[in-house]
Amino acid sequence: MYKHFLFLTLFLTIPLFGVVQIAPNEVGLRPGIAGQFSASNNTQRGNTDKDEFDLSASVSYDNNRSYVTWLDLSYAYGQVAGTKNENKAYAHYRFLHTLRRPEWNWEVFAQNEGDDFRSIQRRLLGGGGLRWRFYEAGTFGRIYIGLGAYYEHLSYTTQSDPVERNTRVNSYLSYTKKFGTDARLSLGIYYQPKTDDWNDYYFNQAASLSVSVYRELFVKIELTHAHDSRPGIGVNKTDFQQITSIGWKFGAKPDR
Repeated sequence: MYKHFLFLTLFLTIPLFGVVQIAPNEVGLRPGIAGQFSASNNTQRGNTDKDEFDLSASVSYDNNRSYVTWLDLSYAYGQVAGTKNENKAYAHYRFLHTLRRPEWNWEVFAQNEGDDFRSIQRRLLGGGGLRWRFYEAGTFGRIYIGLGAYYEHLSYTTQSDPVERNTRVNSYLSYTKKFGTDARLSLGIYYQPKTDDWNDYYFNQAASLSVSVYRELFVKIELTHAHDSRPGIGVNKTDFQQITSIGWKFGAKPDR
């Protein structure tokens, strides 16, 4: 049990790092210690002077009986002709524990992120909720529904935006399907309104396809669409991103 406290300590001492793990985790899926590292890079010289890179890592511990805990990390940076156009980081820690039946789980989580180009200096949150795996079939995959709440502290890089302290509903629907032994498709939809003002909400959609290419080496394609109904002053409400990365896995392989 001490291992999930170790992951929480790492989260608190490494600010502004992380990645969203789109594929839902589950107790018994990858017993023991497991994880992955991935990176993408785009460098252009000549008529275009451009540098972009994304780094991500994930590590988990599954006791194969009652709980699984994990930490996701990532960092993205970009510049064009020496001018920075991307600088963001994200960290997410989660602890998932079974209830009386294996398809029901309770979960707690904490998150820390920053994004210069969304004027977010720091966004800290913590919360919890319930998750239900309401459908599973070998030919179709698994579907999950989650419902809970979290407290959010949001500070901006600009003086014109006030510090926000919000309580939000956390609701999501996720799907994952393994194709043979080499590929996995995962989808997720998140809706997170403020409890006292449902016109202020986050709505995020994400999809990923991971394909093994040689032993533990894999290629992943990720698509994300994020909408903030009330962002900081001068910030666009909607962001879209596509990342193709190469990575390496370690630990037990998921069997479904």
